[in-house]
Amino acid sequence: MRNGYRVIDTDAHQMEPPGIWTDYIDPVFVDRAPRIGDMGGGRAGMCVEGQPITKQDGNYPMHSKEFHEAAAKGMEKHEKARAAGFRPATRLADMDRHGVDAQVLYPTVGGQILGKEFADPELLAAVCAAYNDWSREYCGHASERLRWAAMLPMQAPDLAVAEARRTAANGAAGFYVRPNPVQGRNLHHEDNDRLWSTIEDLGLPVCIHDSGSPYLPSFGDRMETHTSGHILAHPFEAMAAMTCLIWFGVIERHPALRIVHVEADGGWLPYWLQRMEQHWQFSGNAEHPHLKRRPTDYFKSNFLVACRGDEKTLPAVCELVGDDYLAFNTDYPHPDGTWPAGLADLLSQPLPEASIRKIFWDNAAPLFGVDSMGPGP
Repeated sequence: MRNGYRVIDTDAHQMEPPGIWTDYIDPVFVDRAPRIGDMGGGRAGMCVEGQPITKQDGNYPMHSKEFHEAAAKGMEKHEKARAAGFRPATRLADMDRHGVDAQVLYPTVGGQILGKEFADPELLAAVCAAYNDWSREYCGHASERLRWAAMLPMQAPDLAVAEARRTAANGAAGFYVRPNPVQGRNLHHEDNDRLWSTIEDLGLPVCIHDSGSPYLPSFGDRMETHTSGHILAHPFEAMAAMTCLIWFGVIERHPALRIVHVEADGGWLPYWLQRMEQHWQFSGNAEHPHLKRRPTDYFKSNFLVACRGDEKTLPAVCELVGDDYLAFNTDYPHPDGTWPAGLADLLSQPLPEASIRKIFWDNAAPLFGVDSMGPGP
């Protein structure tokens, strides 16, 4: 608890030890599991199916010396946790020190792995299962506070359905899904409909989260550096995903499906809702006959958007959109995240206490199954 507020950080990350992929994968696939390998140019890093897991060359690359130096500088604030291997006890100590009651944990390496298409989708499904089993075990050290989102092999929707069911039964709090097209399929593609029906029935949120330098199509591809690509990719991919899910009828067909956008900031939200409303006013559902309500109505019934505490636009978002649709995230322990300053930043925003309480806790806690902790004093 921080200054009398319960806090759920809806975007925190695992820092997966490199050995988990071979240790937790189905033995049938162990020889092909992700592992440290030669990425070219004298560099070593995680590889799978003969490729580095992130794009090293061309636009939006992950390889530059300057980027790695900046990332190393950003990680200095996490040196104690890094030295301890980012164990659960160290994470919980950080949370206690800064007043965070719960975190939702997503992969780091796993998110990058989902940024490439696999030659063998069965291997991809096994990789997802390996991460999910390890993350479940990790979060089991404090399962009421460490809530894990399961990786899904979106390349193979039938396998994703099976993994969603398996991990929900094992305690997953939500599902990690990248916003990028996979094999030319956007999130609204009909091949995904059975997955959305399954997740809707399971009653868990879909957490849409981009990750850097993918092989999959990305808005970052327009840029020559990782930094400039990253500026574009996370928020622009979130906007595109929201448009897909609303305009192509996914939310209309699955009215109980809950979507949480994380690590994309929230300042774009008033503009994007306005942009969609302008097109609704111009052409209604002329090209989208399955659209039965205004875009903003779908947003308000089904979406949350996680924001950083330091966003100067946050009061305007609350005024123009409402404070019922926002959550809080820090990206712990990534180098570009706002841990721990983001908590104090949100507390210093010119917002009513009721709005801060909603953003810190009330809006997201029920979705991720931690509301039994209570709202705090």
